[in-house]
Amino acid sequence: QVEAQLQVVQKLEEKERGLQSALGAVEKELNLRSQALELHKRKAVEAAQLAEDLRAQGEHVQARLRELQVC
Repeated sequence: QVEAQLQVVQKLEEKERGLQSALGAVEKELNLRSQALELHKRKAVEAAQLAEDLRAQGEHVQARLRELQVC
């Protein structure tokens, strides 16, 4: 009976090691995905700012064009 219990304990310890290893891999994956998310957030903010700058520039060009057409 003691031998059987030892085998069960060994199997459980082995399973725990496997789960710990899987958990480590999942944590690394989460970290990488979090970094990628932050990068994409920054790029989205930059793209939105660029779009706003281009919109304002376009409005300025349109106003200048109307002004020149009047002349």
